[in-house]
Amino acid sequence: MGLKDFFNIELKCSICGKTLKSGDGLTAHITLPSEKMMPVGRMDRVLSKFADKVYCKKCSE
Repeated sequence: MGLKDFFNIELKCSICGKTLKSGDGLTAHITLPSEKMMPVGRMDRVLSKFADKVYCKKCSE
């Protein structure tokens, strides 16, 4: 695993495994962290690290 792969974080649906891209609708379940551990950054990276479940629009209906 190279350094390039380390920073390549894909956001995928927890049910069907579809890779979510810019403009896709999604539903995410995230446990609110303490103020000290509050995530900051690009939404796709934050959700891939902190979300309990992420669903594409098709699977969330």
